[in-house]
Amino acid sequence: MLRRAALRLAAVLAAALLAGAGCLSPTLPLPPPDEPGTVRPSTETAGVWEISGDCYEGALVTVFNDRTRKGAVVEDSDRNGRYTVEIEAELCDLILISQEVVTEDSGLETSGTNSFVIEERVSGTVVNDVCP
Repeated sequence: MLRRAALRLAAVLAAALLAGAGCLSPTLPLPPPDEPGTVRPSTETAGVWEISGDCYEGALVTVFNDRTRKGAVVEDSDRNGRYTVEIEAELCDLILISQEVVTEDSGLETSGTNSFVIEERVSGTVVNDVCP
């Protein structure tokens, strides 16, 4: 009887240790947003481009023009995993993009940076490939 109780206790302790070990495993870093699906010139303002793409739900997406040294930050406030931002740019300007999210586990997580060039895109396909 005593041996059976000791085995049960050992099994419970082993299960608890294994369950706790999963909590100690590292999490994957937040990836940057992919290249945007839509990039098009503004119909209202010359020299401004509208950029839309996917992001993590609720993310703050930062889009930065490397040539002008100006950027914009937009929040996915409706939490649908999409962003749309307007930025001053010229054809073939290099754009850097990243995102930040707040998680319950680790607080603020910041992604690395992805880059793309300004050229018109529709559904992720470049319309006229004019940039080197």
